[in-house]
Amino acid sequence: KLYLREFSYPNNENAWFTSSNDKLNKVFEAAKQTFRQNAVDIFMDCPSRERAGWLCDSYFSSISERAFTGKTAVCDNFLENYALPERFEFLPEGMIPMCYPADHNDGVFIPNWSLWFIVQLDNYACNGGNPQLVAQLKTRVTNLLAYFANLENEDGLLEKLESWVFVEWSKANELVQDVNYPSNMLYSAALRCAGRLYGNKEWLKKSGNVREAVLRQSYNGEFFVDNAIREENGELTITNNTTEACQYYAFFFNIATPESHPELWNKIVNDFGPNRDDQVTHPTVFRANAFIGNYLRMDILSRYNLQGQLVSEIQDYFYSMAHLTGTLWENMHSHASCNHGFASFIGYVLYRDVLGIKEVDRVKKKITIRFTDIDLEHCSGSMPVSDEVIKLAWSRENNTLQYKLEVPKGFKVEIENMSSAEIIPME
Repeated sequence: KLYLREFSYPNNENAWFTSSNDKLNKVFEAAKQTFRQNAVDIFMDCPSRERAGWLCDSYFSSISERAFTGKTAVCDNFLENYALPERFEFLPEGMIPMCYPADHNDGVFIPNWSLWFIVQLDNYACNGGNPQLVAQLKTRVTNLLAYFANLENEDGLLEKLESWVFVEWSKANELVQDVNYPSNMLYSAALRCAGRLYGNKEWLKKSGNVREAVLRQSYNGEFFVDNAIREENGELTITNNTTEACQYYAFFFNIATPESHPELWNKIVNDFGPNRDDQVTHPTVFRANAFIGNYLRMDILSRYNLQGQLVSEIQDYFYSMAHLTGTLWENMHSHASCNHGFASFIGYVLYRDVLGIKEVDRVKKKITIRFTDIDLEHCSGSMPVSDEVIKLAWSRENNTLQYKLEVPKGFKVEIENMSSAEIIPME
């Protein structure tokens, strides 16, 4: 009477993707499986060594949840856990656990992850999350930002962050003191999200001040450097330490744009990515890893309409993972978890940038479809929205792109044709 019991998020038959590129299809299925196995009751890191709910990972997993399920059931659970306790034992006043529910009686926390919590909460609210839960978490966010205010230096930047400062799994994690610029880029974004979320003009103003201070200090004319050191005489010395991840933080959090930093953007697009030989090309810039630098790269390439390049890089970064294990990994190599929840985010990227479901505004009930020039003959898929679905199919031949679209009742549709083809709706 042997049997196998599976613990995973129920498979949603309405979440699917297929295209003329089988590698992309396998990456999507790996992303879907990675999500299911890491979203049993909360967002987990991995179903093997940890089975625990870490912040930052949860930002990416929460976006995956909406894409694969159309709902926010797991995200509701995850955020509610942070709303329920009166305080968190063993942590400084105002700080929240890096991983919860868990007892951190060793006093260790990741200050950066608490800032990602605010970014996730804002994303949740903007996508129709429970307004009562968002309101319930206002005091938590207020106390958290009060904690960080005590760590601001004379320039308004966070300095000498406590405990385990985490930027990403790369050299960037060794360059975190005394002033870490990626952390301050994230701080600026968290202040902006909190200010927008709760109508706090002081936080919004502080966000802008932090951004300007980072721009003045971190950008050296070629790259954004990772950190500055406080000398014994009290002066702050900016280092030349430079990582690929830091550049992605800058563009992801709108510290820089292609318009404001065109030469750096050109390097990011043409010199960096999965096939850079870092012994030859920019050898002083330390390579990024999957978590989280390469995922930030996927998002900024999308933001600035480089979908054709994305198709190529998704295969180079992730197909070998999907082929070897049917899941997506914590690192670019297999020395750690080979099934990590945040990595399911690439399924959402395929929906958004390859299929073309650019945005689903669940609050305003508006769907934006974006067609671009990518090297595919056809693509089709279905994305759940609550209990309904968006279905999109398109095929391209020469300069004609034909598409068929079905959307939930009550949703408006906007079509963006950024391709060189004439688009023709099919009956």
